[in-house]
Amino acid sequence: MEEYLQTSYDPDLEYVDGQLLERHVGERRRSRLQFLIGLELGPREPGRFHTYTEQRLRVSPHPRYRVPDLCVMALPYQRESVFTHPPHLVIEILSPDDEPADMLEKIADYLKFGVPHVWIPDPYRQRLQVADRDGLHDRPDLIVETELAGRLDFGELFAKLDEPSE
Repeated sequence: MEEYLQTSYDPDLEYVDGQLLERHVGERRRSRLQFLIGLELGPREPGRFHTYTEQRLRVSPHPRYRVPDLCVMALPYQRESVFTHPPHLVIEILSPDDEPADMLEKIADYLKFGVPHVWIPDPYRQRLQVADRDGLHDRPDLIVETELAGRLDFGELFAKLDEPSE
């Protein structure tokens, strides 16, 4: 665990039950959606929250470290290199190689850690799920909202993934 915390990986890895786990990153649709979400959240930040990409979270004391695609930390919060307090929102963007069981385990880690909102967009099938203390739910309207981060229309974000380049 100490070696994990002192090592930089590119892309960053997760540390679960003594094992280093790769994250599925680097594909165009997934990467573009991560950027677009950040663009939507950025202007909403001042005085309310900070948005982080690929920030390590210590989700359990017997150490489990997860690295969500994006997370939103409500202000004020304890500034630390690895967050040990739950964010307000975690966003995990699905990749074609993600295994459902692995994603469910990751979501369970976030919820046990105390994250109240988890959004799981799939840019390949243009689907959206949310997880909270009431369970995992499909969002066929592709719209999500929290009191802090506001409303995001993933239908609009998905539409931008295939806009022609100029």
